[in-house]
Amino acid sequence: MLRNMRIECFIFSWLFICANVAAELPTNYTGEFEWDEQTATITFVTSGAMPDSEEGFFWRVPADVKRIVIQADVTVTGGFRVLYRKVTNPLHILGMNRKTSILFGTDEESWTTKWNVAESDKWKYSGISVIEDAVVHVSHLTVVNPRGYLISGYANQAVIHVDSCSLLDTRAGDNNNSDGFAGSAGSSLKNCLISTADDGIKIYNDITIENVTVEHHRNGAPLQFGWGGESRVVHAQIKGLVIRGVDPDGRYNMAPFTWERGQDAVRNVSIDGLEVITKGKVYDEETMTWNSIGLLELKPSDCEFNLTAVNADLHGLPLGLNRTNGTIDFSSPND
Repeated sequence: MLRNMRIECFIFSWLFICANVAAELPTNYTGEFEWDEQTATITFVTSGAMPDSEEGFFWRVPADVKRIVIQADVTVTGGFRVLYRKVTNPLHILGMNRKTSILFGTDEESWTTKWNVAESDKWKYSGISVIEDAVVHVSHLTVVNPRGYLISGYANQAVIHVDSCSLLDTRAGDNNNSDGFAGSAGSSLKNCLISTADDGIKIYNDITIENVTVEHHRNGAPLQFGWGGESRVVHAQIKGLVIRGVDPDGRYNMAPFTWERGQDAVRNVSIDGLEVITKGKVYDEETMTWNSIGLLELKPSDCEFNLTAVNADLHGLPLGLNRTNGTIDFSSPND
């Protein structure tokens, strides 16, 4: 009898869990999706949209969902918010075709400004935002024109691994707040293209970057090392980075490597394989003048920036502005 009770209890618990997950699926999505209970996978089968409201637009992914799949030739209009997950329960978000599996936000410019979103909350309106501690893998899809940032996680342990993705902002305007990527220590970017009218990659925590191209637009820095005074020691390991200036007028608000503000912070950057193809002018906010652009715009004088680079081709670009302490070393592999 006791054995039968345990079996009945197990079946009831399993059904209860499945019912809870089903209740949290994006039932207001206008397209078709499938839920596979055995693999805990939700697959977006046809194009559609989440509710067009400030919060309803973002599906809060239950911890019991292990995989989100976007089929080829499918555009999901909405966003994914990732809540707390145990380290042993990572979430995988993947497309079946990098070019045609699309997570789309909006054609509206400056969405976060028009909706009066606080500066500190704009990242929560990302295409994919990891708002609590979790490990998330994103692969083989395109994230385009988010309401806020593209892919970001500012929780203490929001570890995000992005591979073979395109992070794009194709709208007009320079104030869409569509920063490309930010994650906590241990995050990584591989085989990606970032083209956005804001900061490309925020190096505020330890990060690995490999085979990544960042297109440099009028606004934002391809690599942003600090904006609001972050004070920690950070290590960035980079292998194969291309930065390409694409502003038609050759005018930029920031340099390829920019550090606006910091306090007692250290950035240690190691690069094997760097190509920077950016020419033109950079705007100096202090003197309100346009000056020849250089690789660096490092402003905090009480911080330390250490850069070691091999196999680097700057195409004649000078080093630029550097007020920080530390060392800059461009060496050949045989030195």
